[in-house]
Amino acid sequence: MTSQKVKLKNTVTDPDGDKVNLTFEVWTADASGNPKTKVKLNDSEYGVIVSPYVASGATATVEVPAGKLSLNQNYVFHTNAYDGSLYETTWSAWAKFRVELPVDLTLPTPDYTAPDPGSLDTPPDRRQTKPLSSSSSLAAQLSQGQEQCSEKDADGQQVCFGRQLSKDEAPKNVRRSMARAEGTAGVEWCHTDYPDILSTRFTECDVRSVPVIIRTDGVPDAIAYFMFLRMIELDGQNSFTEHLTLEPAQQIPTDFAEIDLAINEHLCQGSCKPIEPDDGAWTDKTWWTPGDMHSTSVTTAYTWDASTAGQQYLFKPDIKIDASILPSDGKIRPFMTGYQWSLDYSGGVEDMDKIRCDTTDAGPGTGCVFVNHAPTYSINAKAFPQAAAHAWLIQKSTPKHPGSEQNLKPLYYMGDSAQNSRSRNRICPTGWAKENGDASALVDAADELNCDEFAFASTYNSGGMSSAEGGLNPALLAGGTTPTGAACIGTYAKKAGSTVHLFSLNGTDPTFTEVCGRSAISGMHNQESMGNHFATFMRDNRIMDRDPYWLNTRMDDGGTCTYAIGGGQPVICKLTAQ
Repeated sequence: MTSQKVKLKNTVTDPDGDKVNLTFEVWTADASGNPKTKVKLNDSEYGVIVSPYVASGATATVEVPAGKLSLNQNYVFHTNAYDGSLYETTWSAWAKFRVELPVDLTLPTPDYTAPDPGSLDTPPDRRQTKPLSSSSSLAAQLSQGQEQCSEKDADGQQVCFGRQLSKDEAPKNVRRSMARAEGTAGVEWCHTDYPDILSTRFTECDVRSVPVIIRTDGVPDAIAYFMFLRMIELDGQNSFTEHLTLEPAQQIPTDFAEIDLAINEHLCQGSCKPIEPDDGAWTDKTWWTPGDMHSTSVTTAYTWDASTAGQQYLFKPDIKIDASILPSDGKIRPFMTGYQWSLDYSGGVEDMDKIRCDTTDAGPGTGCVFVNHAPTYSINAKAFPQAAAHAWLIQKSTPKHPGSEQNLKPLYYMGDSAQNSRSRNRICPTGWAKENGDASALVDAADELNCDEFAFASTYNSGGMSSAEGGLNPALLAGGTTPTGAACIGTYAKKAGSTVHLFSLNGTDPTFTEVCGRSAISGMHNQESMGNHFATFMRDNRIMDRDPYWLNTRMDDGGTCTYAIGGGQPVICKLTAQ
């Protein structure tokens, strides 16, 4: 039985056709089903449950009161009939059963010395995740890069920068460049081995494999392949830095006499101003001849006006590369063309390099972030497994998967403190944790039971935020219009044996279609799993209203779950903390 509402049934007949009832008696049992100890099912003298009268040949049913049966315990029951005047002279055969809750998470022992994960420990990401105000969808916009060509000459010949190639299309970069050291300021994950685009909250690396094509009447005569790398570091309070690296992916073919590339112009918006480097700022020459494989890099600084407090600005820096390309066909006439970075995005990442700079109190001092990168908040699961397990349960087993990067369901920060209070009070009314929790989950005498809500009240994902208020997942009972915690999965922490478990709330059976959860857990686990750690994460990443972020619960079931997670299945697992 994976339910706290255990019903026992048996079919009963009477030779005279009279109405009859059944007396139900339950015993604990050994693994073979042999009865051991009688269970007192109520406060009556005999501790049995008697069913209502039913017609002869019908099924009599009783419901065992919550809390009378223990978890993971083998039981047997049998019945005895009564027709109003005579009792059955023997009991029925024994029937075996076992009770398991719909939610039973065995938690690891807390390690209160475990340090909090770093607030900036988010690996670089290939995914563009926009703030809620920009787009609530993570679907790729399928943007397509375009070729950038010179005019055709009298012979129908022209030179083009082809659209950037995908990793599968691009030729292997055989040079193994020095870009790690020279062009990317020691950022090891930004290199020219293959085309890619990666971003953290403060560094974006866009590497492109770009063909240079000589064509006659649209038919390619020759192709040279280049790797273009642009890395932007948001490394100042009113400035940031761009590193540009240009190098051939393979030796320049003999069809080209020379390929000459140089910066023509940097572009930005508003008060954002590039400080153009001079020709001598390149680490090597900016032209290539047949067989050449050298790499060259240049660094450009940008500044922006941070003098007015309380402001936000969006910048999207761009760069134009001038090209003079001379074919080796004996005709002295270089083709003049160019390559503009913003004209060659592909695959829904066209705003990965969008920068938000602000002079608010969102972070320490003034500063900038890549606004379409979602950072990851990691719970200290080793120290606070009760809170981490609750978030893991809701993230894994409900259809909204709040904060799950795997399911592309970011949390969106909601910065209105009044709305935060409304949402929390709807999910966690005063006294709920004390009424539904268990003191065995507390850490010490100073600890108190707390109601832990997830998704957090400080997000637009909160079950306590109505659609009219901008909420994405209001928790509503059938026919209801006001969000309520009664529509969430309810759980509580309780010590069973030597370990603490997270159990489904007494008398409730979740359907796992709920959009939220509330759990009566240790206040120390609830508050310290967030608290200063979350505040530091918010400030370090300059999180503002509607900004997306992921949640890493740092919990793992290790394949121990009795049932598959999701699809309405019970969640019975042994968790470990990472």
